Amino acid sequence: MRNLILRISIAILGLSCLGAAPVGFTDLATPFEQVALATAGQPEAMRIAAVRRTLSALLPGVYADGAATDRRIARALADFPARQDGYDRAISTFPGALSDAVTKFRTVFPSFTPPLPIYLYHSLGVRDGGSDYLEPGHRLVMLFGADMIARLHADDSLEPFLDHELFHLEHQRAFRDCDQFWCVLWQEGLAVDAAASMNPGATDHQLLLDMPAPIRAATDQRWTTALCFVAAHFDDTDDAVVAQALQGGGHPPSDLPERFGYYVGLRIATATGRRIDQLDRLDHPAARKLLRATLVRLMADAKANCPPPALKAATTQRAAHPV
Repeated sequence: MRNLILRISIAILGLSCLGAAPVGFTDLATPFEQVALATAGQPEAMRIAAVRRTLSALLPGVYADGAATDRRIARALADFPARQDGYDRAISTFPGALSDAVTKFRTVFPSFTPPLPIYLYHSLGVRDGGSDYLEPGHRLVMLFGADMIARLHADDSLEPFLDHELFHLEHQRAFRDCDQFWCVLWQEGLAVDAAASMNPGATDHQLLLDMPAPIRAATDQRWTTALCFVAAHFDDTDDAVVAQALQGGGHPPSDLPERFGYYVGLRIATATGRRIDQLDRLDHPAARKLLRATLVRLMADAKANCPPPALKAATTQRAAHPV
């Protein structure tokens, strides 16, 4: 039987070794485990209700309403015994890994303080990490999924992954969510660049460029197609475009690999010739101008036979999106 009380204490105190302004987080992963263990053998509906009741009291809206989420909760509870050991390791490893990541991150961004509350939870297979908006209140929070960290980062990819996500938090200071495709490409490209900059010699696995399959070589083989896709959709506000370029299962075009936009974004970021702490400070107009100019230069170098994005276009912020 795991010492769950001790683990909660680690989550609260594990980051106190930092200097000024330590970065803490709230552990919702352990309460999920407590419910999973305490309700084993009970009817499925009762178990789902117990999870919702317990977790909603700690963070309202952490699990969206509806039958689809209920099915995810049921599946997570059914699978939990087989995944418990890895889940427990993720929970016990997370405080020290986050502490180390913040210490290193502050060597590049000395004033880093998360602008969002951070939670470690059971993501029901949804995410290893990322910001998201919770109802009620449309509150923006940072969520790390212990279940997906256990599956994806029980190796040397945990540290670069945390650097990637910490950069998203830092980037929120100067660059808030905007609706256009280029905005998301910029956010994700810079996050990969930050992880690469802070982990010299990092492999594509560590930079998350091999999920669900290797991205770099497959994109290089169709580089002009990738550049022309970005140029054609630069100012689009259609979520389907973001999915095509940056989401697994997003049906990318023309034999490009899933999530190819992460690699394109990285290459654009590095091609600017600027350090990540310089790119991080750019607001929307400056970022769009630099991203477009760098894309046009890469298109010329690749002899891409497609028109560049419009020189000027409005940047809107009607909707927020997770990163």
